[in-house]
Amino acid sequence: MNEDIQIVVITGMSGAGKTVTVQSLEDLGYFCIDNLPPALFPNC
Repeated sequence: MNEDIQIVVITGMSGAGKTVTVQSLEDLGYFCIDNLPPALFPNC
């Protein structure tokens, strides 16, 4: 199975709206993970 994976990284300071952004992406059907260790990122 050959699927293209799209990764979106959301960064910002405290209070910048990261949580609201993640919640909105989840509402759009994205699978979201908070605090993923960099070692678990796929080699792109």
